[in-house]
Amino acid sequence: MTPLAVLKAIDAPGSLLFLALCIALGLALTYLWPRNRRLGMGWLLAVGAAYLVLALPCVANVIAPPPASRAEDADAWSRLDTLIVLDGDNRDGRVRQAVKVFSATSPRTVWLVGNLWMLDPLQKAGIPWARLKPDEDAPTTLDQLTHVGDLVAHGESGRTALIASRLQMPRVAALVATRHVSVVLIASPADSEPATTGVWQFVPTYGALSVSRDALYEHAALAYYRWQGWVR
Repeated sequence: MTPLAVLKAIDAPGSLLFLALCIALGLALTYLWPRNRRLGMGWLLAVGAAYLVLALPCVANVIAPPPASRAEDADAWSRLDTLIVLDGDNRDGRVRQAVKVFSATSPRTVWLVGNLWMLDPLQKAGIPWARLKPDEDAPTTLDQLTHVGDLVAHGESGRTALIASRLQMPRVAALVATRHVSVVLIASPADSEPATTGVWQFVPTYGALSVSRDALYEHAALAYYRWQGWVR
């Protein structure tokens, strides 16, 4: 099992599963080994403080890539023949962005690459079933971009745009650049975007914690891809 697979299995720091594992470790140190009670209590306090910090919108906004500007959207949404939606984090945000792009450009084909959870929401949101093309045989981002590269290489997709979460987009962009895949990249928003102004950016929220978690995982994944030589 690769380090990235291990990280995905236990989930990234900021997730509830990772929090549960950390709490279990702290409780074990506190109650199963009395000599380590002080260490266990210190560990629990440190984990709680770390999660509180990660749940601050101002922190999440520093860790995560910024949302795309409207000018970038306008340039990306000129005429499209094919729209590709990658599965991954923040699926609701990907669905909303896909429907927005489809409504603006009406591409003849919409590919969903990866897990097909979004297939039904995309159809219910107004994309005709006849234009949706599922491609489930791509469980990882690396597999997804391999499929995208093969699709574009066939030369039948025309002007093609690819949607991925803004949090996953740096890794997707690196793979696209390394493999010289000719697609327009469109970053979708997080399911729940953290506050960026006012007092609310200093108030912890679960939405901000989720953004921090996904951003931390993507930083680790991008570093791993570079280490493996998959991206420059």
